[in-house]
Amino acid sequence: MIKTLNLAVLRLDGETQARLALSQEKVQEYAALMEDGEEFRPIDAFFDGSDYWLADGFHRYFATKANKKTSIAATIHNGTLEEAQLFAFAANKGHGLHMTATDIRHCIVRMLEHPVWSGWTNAAIAKHVGTSKMTVGRVKAAMIEPEAPAEKKYVNKHGQEATIDTTNLGRKAKQAEPEPEEDDQAAELADTINHLAEENQKLKDAIAIGAWDATDIEKEDAQETIAALREQIRVLEIEIKTLRESRDMFQNRNAEMMRTVKSLQAKLKKLGQ
Repeated sequence: MIKTLNLAVLRLDGETQARLALSQEKVQEYAALMEDGEEFRPIDAFFDGSDYWLADGFHRYFATKANKKTSIAATIHNGTLEEAQLFAFAANKGHGLHMTATDIRHCIVRMLEHPVWSGWTNAAIAKHVGTSKMTVGRVKAAMIEPEAPAEKKYVNKHGQEATIDTTNLGRKAKQAEPEPEEDDQAAELADTINHLAEENQKLKDAIAIGAWDATDIEKEDAQETIAALREQIRVLEIEIKTLRESRDMFQNRNAEMMRTVKSLQAKLKKLGQ
């Protein structure tokens, strides 16, 4: 249902803003377009029976306010504050100013911290926010990975409290590797060439993605997808090579068995004469 609401009745204090910050340039741009008669789609507000919670259209709201207007067209949804928050996380997938990578991560974190939404699968969260499940997985892993303290307090032999930097504790000193033998130089050179070829391909992918007109999060997801696919191809190539070697081995064994059978048949024929 679309109705005209007074700006004063809209509540913006319910953490329904999915972005970390608004773009003042976009607010000014919208305000100028509105002054020129440009029509904008209605904002989205959730009515919980008492309050109207602004869920989508913050730039339009502040642009209207900047133009000294007191009312705005709004699509009214009947729902709770939490439903308004959830709606906000998905609001900018198909219209308006694109969410930044930081904004998307912010939405993912808020969903993962929620007692109900945290039970969603990575794929479901990714679909709702408008990103990839790999991105959700990375954010989730970063949230649960404990960070070891850089300093630890202890009491020294004089009975005084002191601190020690634990950053490098438990790390073994890097041992000097032995010089490669002459017989291994060819293999080492081959490995180096393969490594350089892989790095060259990564640079080509990065250049191609950098020229793509997309958001930072889309480029990051595309780069990860390409890397994952290339790894799958590498594994499949190894499996194919193994299957070919097994096939060649069985063919050789089969040929050897055929020769043995022919030899035994010839011996039996001689014995029967």
